[in-house]
Amino acid sequence: MGLLDSLRKRRAVKELELNRWANHTALMEIAAGLSVAVMRCHDDTWQFVERYASGRDHWRSPDPVRMSDREDSMVEVRLSGPQLAMAIEALAHVADIPYMRGYHTAESRAIAKRLYVEIRDVLTQYDAADPGAAVAAIVLDDQIGTAPSGGGR
Repeated sequence: MGLLDSLRKRRAVKELELNRWANHTALMEIAAGLSVAVMRCHDDTWQFVERYASGRDHWRSPDPVRMSDREDSMVEVRLSGPQLAMAIEALAHVADIPYMRGYHTAESRAIAKRLYVEIRDVLTQYDAADPGAAVAAIVLDDQIGTAPSGGGR
Protein backbone atom coordinates (compact mmCIF):
# COMPACT_ATOMS: atom_id res chain seq x y z
CA MET A 1 0.00 0.00 0.00
CA GLY A 2 1.44 3.33 -1.04
CA LEU A 3 1.39 6.61 0.84
CA LEU A 4 -1.57 7.90 -1.18
CA ASP A 5 -3.61 4.76 -0.46
CA SER A 6 -2.74 5.02 3.22
CA LEU A 7 -3.86 8.67 3.34
CA ARG A 8 -7.13 7.81 1.54
CA LYS A 9 -7.83 4.99 3.98
CA ARG A 10 -7.08 7.22 6.99
CA ARG A 11 -9.37 9.93 5.58
CA ALA A 12 -12.19 7.41 4.97
CA VAL A 13 -11.91 6.13 8.55
CA LYS A 14 -11.96 9.69 9.91
CA GLU A 15 -15.04 10.57 7.82
CA LEU A 16 -16.81 7.41 9.01
CA GLU A 17 -16.01 8.32 12.63
CA LEU A 18 -17.29 11.89 12.17
CA ASN A 19 -20.52 10.69 10.52
CA ARG A 20 -21.12 8.29 13.39
CA TRP A 21 -21.27 11.20 15.84
CA ALA A 22 -22.89 13.75 13.51
CA ASN A 23 -26.20 13.71 15.36
CA HIS A 24 -24.73 14.62 18.74
CA THR A 25 -26.52 17.97 18.94
CA ALA A 26 -29.84 16.39 17.93
CA LEU A 27 -29.35 13.75 20.60
CA MET A 28 -28.84 16.41 23.28
CA GLU A 29 -31.93 18.27 22.05
CA ILE A 30 -34.03 15.10 22.39
CA ALA A 31 -32.68 14.60 25.91
CA ALA A 32 -33.27 18.23 26.88
CA GLY A 33 -36.94 17.91 25.91
CA LEU A 34 -37.64 15.03 28.27
CA SER A 35 -39.16 15.53 31.69
CA VAL A 36 -37.56 12.40 33.16
CA ALA A 37 -35.21 9.67 31.98
CA VAL A 38 -34.40 6.65 34.12
CA MET A 39 -30.87 5.24 34.13
CA ARG A 40 -30.18 1.82 35.68
CA CYS A 41 -26.55 0.96 36.23
CA HIS A 42 -23.95 -0.12 38.77
CA ASP A 43 -23.26 2.44 41.48
CA ASP A 44 -19.65 2.80 40.23
CA THR A 45 -20.94 3.57 36.74
CA TRP A 46 -23.27 6.23 38.10
CA GLN A 47 -20.39 7.77 40.07
CA PHE A 48 -18.39 7.91 36.82
CA VAL A 49 -21.21 9.77 35.04
CA GLU A 50 -21.70 12.13 37.96
CA ARG A 51 -17.98 12.85 38.27
CA TYR A 52 -17.83 14.26 34.76
CA ALA A 53 -21.32 15.75 34.51
CA SER A 54 -21.09 17.56 37.84
CA GLY A 55 -18.68 20.10 36.34
CA ARG A 56 -21.42 21.36 34.00
CA ASP A 57 -23.25 24.63 34.55
CA HIS A 58 -26.60 24.12 36.27
CA TRP A 59 -25.84 20.49 37.26
CA ARG A 60 -27.91 19.30 40.21
CA SER A 61 -27.00 15.83 41.45
CA PRO A 62 -29.94 13.43 41.57
CA ASP A 63 -30.10 10.84 44.32
CA PRO A 64 -29.48 7.29 43.07
CA VAL A 65 -31.81 4.69 44.56
CA ARG A 66 -30.46 1.21 45.21
CA MET A 67 -32.48 -1.41 43.32
CA SER A 68 -33.83 -3.64 46.06
CA ASP A 69 -34.49 -6.56 43.70
CA ARG A 70 -30.78 -6.71 42.81
CA GLU A 71 -27.84 -7.61 45.06
CA ASP A 72 -25.10 -6.31 42.78
CA SER A 73 -24.94 -2.58 43.67
CA MET A 74 -27.30 -1.60 40.85
CA VAL A 75 -28.92 1.81 41.22
CA GLU A 76 -31.73 3.64 39.47
CA VAL A 77 -31.25 7.33 38.82
CA ARG A 78 -34.02 9.63 37.66
CA LEU A 79 -32.56 12.38 35.50
CA SER A 80 -34.34 15.42 34.16
CA GLY A 81 -33.95 16.05 30.44
CA PRO A 82 -31.45 18.86 31.04
CA GLN A 83 -29.44 16.62 33.37
CA LEU A 84 -29.35 13.90 30.71
CA ALA A 85 -28.23 16.45 28.08
CA MET A 86 -25.42 17.58 30.39
CA ALA A 87 -24.39 13.96 31.01
CA ILE A 88 -24.37 13.28 27.24
CA GLU A 89 -22.15 16.30 26.60
CA ALA A 90 -19.78 15.34 29.42
CA LEU A 91 -19.55 11.74 28.17
CA ALA A 92 -18.89 12.93 24.60
CA HIS A 93 -16.01 15.03 25.88
CA VAL A 94 -14.48 12.20 27.89
CA ALA A 95 -15.11 9.62 25.14
CA ASP A 96 -12.88 11.69 22.86
CA ILE A 97 -15.46 12.04 20.14
CA PRO A 98 -13.70 13.69 17.17
CA TYR A 99 -14.97 17.25 17.58
CA MET A 100 -14.39 17.15 21.34
CA ARG A 101 -10.82 15.83 21.55
CA GLY A 102 -9.82 15.75 25.21
CA TYR A 103 -7.05 14.49 27.44
CA HIS A 104 -8.52 11.56 29.32
CA THR A 105 -7.21 8.11 30.12
CA ALA A 106 -7.96 5.18 27.84
CA GLU A 107 -10.22 3.54 30.42
CA SER A 108 -12.19 6.77 30.95
CA ARG A 109 -12.64 7.12 27.19
CA ALA A 110 -13.83 3.50 26.91
CA ILE A 111 -16.34 3.85 29.76
CA ALA A 112 -17.64 7.19 28.51
CA LYS A 113 -18.01 5.96 24.92
CA ARG A 114 -19.89 2.84 26.08
CA LEU A 115 -22.28 4.92 28.20
CA TYR A 116 -22.73 7.49 25.44
CA VAL A 117 -23.60 4.80 22.89
CA GLU A 118 -26.15 3.18 25.22
CA ILE A 119 -27.86 6.51 25.90
CA ARG A 120 -27.79 7.35 22.18
CA ASP A 121 -29.32 3.98 21.26
CA VAL A 122 -32.23 4.46 23.67
CA LEU A 123 -32.89 8.09 22.74
CA THR A 124 -32.79 7.51 18.99
CA GLN A 125 -35.69 5.06 19.41
CA TYR A 126 -37.75 7.78 21.13
CA ASP A 127 -40.29 9.61 18.96
CA ALA A 128 -40.22 13.24 20.11
CA ALA A 129 -43.13 14.02 17.76
CA ASP A 130 -45.41 11.69 19.76
CA PRO A 131 -46.40 13.52 22.97
CA GLY A 132 -47.55 10.26 24.57
CA ALA A 133 -44.37 8.33 23.81
CA ALA A 134 -42.44 6.97 26.76
CA VAL A 135 -38.68 6.80 26.93
CA ALA A 136 -37.30 3.34 27.65
CA ALA A 137 -35.06 3.05 30.69
CA ILE A 138 -31.38 3.41 29.93
CA VAL A 139 -29.98 0.15 31.26
CA LEU A 140 -26.22 -0.13 31.55
CA ASP A 141 -25.78 -3.81 32.29
CA ASP A 142 -24.37 -6.24 29.73
CA GLN A 143 -24.63 -9.30 31.94
CA ILE A 144 -26.58 -11.82 29.91
CA GLY A 145 -29.98 -12.58 31.39
CA THR A 146 -29.71 -10.18 34.32
CA ALA A 147 -30.68 -6.82 32.82
CA PRO A 148 -34.17 -5.64 33.78
CA SER A 149 -36.54 -5.12 30.87
CA GLY A 150 -37.17 -1.68 29.43
CA GLY A 151 -34.09 -0.81 27.42
CA GLY A 152 -30.39 -1.37 27.22
CA ARG A 153 -28.80 -4.60 26.18
